[in-house]
Amino acid sequence: MAVDSWVAAPPEEKAITFRVAEGIRFIEYGTNSIFRILQGTAAVIFGVAIVKSKLLSKWIGGAGVVIGAVTIYAGLEVAYLGFGGLTTIIGISMIIYFIWVGVLGGLMWKKSMSMSKSNQKV
Repeated sequence: MAVDSWVAAPPEEKAITFRVAEGIRFIEYGTNSIFRILQGTAAVIFGVAIVKSKLLSKWIGGAGVVIGAVTIYAGLEVAYLGFGGLTTIIGISMIIYFIWVGVLGGLMWKKSMSMSKSNQKV
């Protein structure tokens, strides 16, 4: 919308509306960067907790640590390069993060079902 306003602005207001649109884009970069860094940090923390736990396989925790690190890198990339960096163009950090969350959710569901069946036998 900000870019549309810039395009539609009269010539004497183009510079001002461009700066406003640019400011909005910089806010978007900052917000997205913080989001990705926090998302990656959460994955790293959960991954470390899973590795130290005996409830789930260590490989899913290790994958969380690696995927979290990639997501943190993507957040830093957005902060410094905008949306022009390699991991953000491909969207790889978001894709692998969502796959990891899906697999983790499936493993946790499977674990909870096996635990509920063992509790019913007692």
